[in-house]
Amino acid sequence: MSTSPEFLGPYRIGNVLGRGGMGAVYEGVHERSGEKVAVKLISQSIGDEPRFRRRFAGEVETLKRLKHPGIVRLVGYGEENGQLFYSMELVEGEPLQAMIRREKRLTWETTIDLSIQVCAALKHAHDFGVIHRDLKPANLILTPDHQVKLVDFGIAKLFGFGEQTMAGSVLGTADYMAPEQADGDGVTVRTDLYALGSVMYAMLTGKPPFNNKSITQVIKSLRNDKPVRLDRINEDLPIALVELVHQLLEKDSRDRPPTALSVMNRLKAMRAGLKHQQTLNGKQLGTHHSLANETGESDSAIEDARTPIAGSENGTISKTVATVNSRNTDATVGTAARGKDETEFEIKEPSTHFQTVDAEEERSRHAAKGHSAEAERWRHAISVCAMGAALVACAILFFKALEKPTADELYQSIVQQTESGDLQEAVDEIGQFLRQFPEDPRAAEVTQFDRAIELKRTLRRLGVQNKLGITPLSAAEQGFLDAMTGREQDPQTAIERLRQWLAIYDADTIQTNEAMNSMILLASNEIEQLRERYPEVLIDSRAQELIERVDTALEKMPMEKARSVLEGIIELHRDQEWAAPAVEAARQGLDSL
Repeated sequence: MSTSPEFLGPYRIGNVLGRGGMGAVYEGVHERSGEKVAVKLISQSIGDEPRFRRRFAGEVETLKRLKHPGIVRLVGYGEENGQLFYSMELVEGEPLQAMIRREKRLTWETTIDLSIQVCAALKHAHDFGVIHRDLKPANLILTPDHQVKLVDFGIAKLFGFGEQTMAGSVLGTADYMAPEQADGDGVTVRTDLYALGSVMYAMLTGKPPFNNKSITQVIKSLRNDKPVRLDRINEDLPIALVELVHQLLEKDSRDRPPTALSVMNRLKAMRAGLKHQQTLNGKQLGTHHSLANETGESDSAIEDARTPIAGSENGTISKTVATVNSRNTDATVGTAARGKDETEFEIKEPSTHFQTVDAEEERSRHAAKGHSAEAERWRHAISVCAMGAALVACAILFFKALEKPTADELYQSIVQQTESGDLQEAVDEIGQFLRQFPEDPRAAEVTQFDRAIELKRTLRRLGVQNKLGITPLSAAEQGFLDAMTGREQDPQTAIERLRQWLAIYDADTIQTNEAMNSMILLASNEIEQLRERYPEVLIDSRAQELIERVDTALEKMPMEKARSVLEGIIELHRDQEWAAPAVEAARQGLDSL
């Protein structure tokens, strides 16, 4: 739009906060209450399309669901002479993007604190089936009271609810989008978690993982390249934080953490562990204070005052609105299909109407109280019927539960889940099979599944404990972890290390606890499994004889004589397959002379 409107609904319109292909965002003041808001006016050329009106209705329904201190609040919505608009709380503060540009790199303490708050907001949205799809520093506002506000849910979409985006379009900002977004594949909550990893990467390094002026090159890197390891950029970063960020940036969404809650819990544990470690090491935490926690309660003040965003007047903190960002305002309205029988935003003649979210909820409450006695009787009848059906269903489930699965059924379930690559899902079935069918011929195979799960669990526990360093590993635990490392790449060396470990700790004279006994059992079992998977290559006895001659020449003969023997072995047996190990040993011997 070329000129700003004077009014939109009950709001007197002020300065433009931002413009994009989808429309413009203005400062607005409610004429009666004086409440200051941000008003987003949808471009008329877009808003006149019936399909877009359904998408707008879907966006409003999405935003009405989100009520969290870390997410910008929807105030109301309506039309002004056929143009769609909605109002949201006006967030004062600076975008995280401005803070990154000013500070270049944030401390790991600040990064963890901010990320915990973002996770809390994402968890709330994901719990309601809402994916943000455009998480980036420009959409994270740091308020004066040190809270993080997640803004611009304009392109969020409910799970399984809504129209597909137009062919070839990509929602999200390329620098922070996930590979599946770049490929146009379906998005999940783990898409937002990839973007969170990119934001954390930018906080720690000053730029996103794949930073390029060409969007095409960024998308190509998203699909094919791995980001530079954070600890190569800054070796002082905690290894646990580095590992988490790179896990969030995995190309395959299945390799990322499953939920925002799991990431938040890991960050909280990491923060506590690292601060405890600093205390033990006698280090001071400096002037840094944690930011507001995920519940919106401020831990303490940030070490330096917020500086104004470029363009703000009189040095005051500029106002930033939830639905504006610097690069992707065009993508601020999500897609959400509506049924044909639902009301669309249609205008038959110039008019104004506006609906606040609070008023709508109040009307809903009054309507609920006004139900007739007849409706109440119907509800009672339906409740009785539902209760009867529930009792019947419970009875059926009870008798079904009494029917124990057969060995074949359990075994098939276990095999299917292990073949899908998720052995952990088969834990219950494995335990049930071993308890009920210990004599079954397949019990040995199922036992190996059980030990594989136990080994994975033990190595994960020791690995995390080793990285955090809160409780140091014992010599036995460290040796066990080292012996198991790289066993698939070099099985023979791993077998030898595990033998040596058992020689030390599997002794009658050493009193062991339950955890130690478990590691001893796992080490013995892993040696057997490695031998089966990687049988040793037997050396021909003739080759062994030649190898002994090589050793004798190198240890006991003068250099010239030894050289003559080694060259003779090479020339005489170079084309004989059985002698290949001896020929190779002779060549290495020559190189050492």
